[in-house]
Parts: sequence; structure tokens; C-alpha cells
Amino acid sequence: MSLYDVRGLKKNYNGRTVLDLPALTIDAGGMVALLGPNGAGKTTLLHILAFLLRPSSGQLMFQDQPVAFNSTQLHRLRRQAVLVEQHPILFSTTVAKNVAFGLKLRGLARREIARRVDESLEMVGMRAFAGADGSHLSGGETQRVAIARAVACRPQVILMDEPTSNVDMENRSVIEAIMREIRDAGKSAIIFCTHDLTQAARLTQTRLHLSDGRLNGADYENTFPTSVYREDNQIWGCLGHQLRVRMPSDAPAAGRVAIDPRRIKVAALQSDLVKPESCPGRVFQMVADGDEVRLMVDVGVPLTIILSSQAYQDLNPRIGDLVSVLCPPDALTML
Repeated sequence: MSLYDVRGLKKNYNGRTVLDLPALTIDAGGMVALLGPNGAGKTTLLHILAFLLRPSSGQLMFQDQPVAFNSTQLHRLRRQAVLVEQHPILFSTTVAKNVAFGLKLRGLARREIARRVDESLEMVGMRAFAGADGSHLSGGETQRVAIARAVACRPQVILMDEPTSNVDMENRSVIEAIMREIRDAGKSAIIFCTHDLTQAARLTQTRLHLSDGRLNGADYENTFPTSVYREDNQIWGCLGHQLRVRMPSDAPAAGRVAIDPRRIKVAALQSDLVKPESCPGRVFQMVADGDEVRLMVDVGVPLTIILSSQAYQDLNPRIGDLVSVLCPPDALTML
């Protein structure tokens, strides 16, 4: 059974379409990352999936049932999908009472509320703060309590908007560990927004990439504005300060281009594989992703390159190494 099914869904603001999804299916269980630049439509989609925002048109299905967005149905659905905002707000009362709030609304018995509050705070490492004032916590502590509040309700899905964007490194690691624990427990699915490609790679292999309100395809992590020019009877696109890519002859003068990270060629600077249209870049991050390795290279813009384990071993890059990068025409998709 799928968790969500979307067909022809659109959301418009002031005559402008900010979300346009012809089709999308999200399976029950596991974890899904929503990636994309600011303004891509990630938060809008998250609020629609949390049943807090009505789409302008199209159909949304939840657990194979159509969502009508009427008050009777929404009351039930919002108990199954809990949103943890990017900047969660806690009440000026104890941490325990903040976590208990949603449980009281659901009419649970006092003993069950106490048990769930204790379990949820233990899970996020905040049990010692149960009696503390929720309005006096740090950003990371607040985020962890907000996650505990969501977990305590035992929803079908927990939706998180940039859960680690405003926390320090220590809390980031703790929150990622909590997300893995929720995922592995299998009781609640997680759908989260992030700008951090490496975080998405660490946490899940199911990633959806949005650009201008549309899905780019699961593998297109590199989306950039590009300006097009002609040189030596070739059409080129300029991305950032130094990366240029060979464009199709019918490419518009300006637009956005997506580059498939698995089709990008990377080689040592001294290699025979270096081409005239290649450009140098510096490796600044590497993350294992299943049987692949995700390489982050600064070529004037941050570029994600996905290598097989064998290709990674052949290249044997190190953080700080200079490499040669080539984006062949078959790696490009005009958006």
C-alpha cells in the first residue's frame, strides 16, 4: 500500500504556479528526502502532505483513499501526519507538558500519556529535561523536543522541514540518529526537506529533487541557472564562474540545466582522460552511499558526482585534491 499518491497536483499563489506534480507516489514506511533550492516548492509540498494546505487542483491520495480536504476528514488525517516545522514553537510550560499536548487532544488516558511522554523523551535524549521550561531551550534541544512531541502521537508519517538547519553539529548528529531510529522502528515513515545532499545520502536512498515546483527526477541533484553562448561553432552553457558545458543546438539563451551526477566524468589532472572542455575542481566532501560514493567537487559551483566503488578506487581522491571534471552532453537535461 502506498502512503501518498499524487495526480495532476498544482498549487498556485497570486496567479503563479509554485507546485506542479503530474504524478508522484511515496511508499509507506522508510524515509524520503525532498531536495532542491530555495523556492523549489519543498515546503509547499510538505504542508500539502501534512494536510495543512489545500492544493489548487489535482488529486491527493493517502493510504489509497482520496483526500477531500473537508473539516471532518482533515481532523482524522492530521492525526496520521504530524509536521515538525523548521522553527518549532514550544509552549511556556514544561517539556513534558509540551510533549503531552497532542496526546491530550487525542483523549488518551493519563497513564498512557505519561508512558508515551517518558518513552519519547528518552528516545531523543531529553528525559532529564522533562521538568524544564520548554521556552528556555537551545535550538537543538527545542528541535529534539518537537520530534519527541511528534513521535509520541505515533502517526503514520512524520514530516520534517529542514530538521537540522538551525542546530549545532552535536545536535545535528543526535537528530540524524533519532531519524534513523524512527525509520528502523518502522512505525512511522519520515519525509524531510533538506538542502544538504550528503545528509540525504546518509539517511536515505529515496530522494526527490524539486526545481521550480517540478520533479527533476531522482538522480538530478545538480540544477543550475545557465547562460548560453556560441564559440567555435559550438553552443556552450556557463555555470558559475568556470564550469562550462556543451549545450544542444536548440538550447534557449538562458534557463536551468540539470546534470546527472552518474554521467559526469572525473579524472586526475594529469590523466590522459582530460579533455579541452574539462575544468578543474577541488574535492571537498566524500560520502559512501551504498555501493557508490558521492563526491562533492567545487568547480565554481558545488557539483555532486556519483562514482561506482571501482571508479572511486581507480581515482582514489582525497579531500582537497584537484581533479578534472567533464559534463558530457548526455548528462544534461534542460528544465
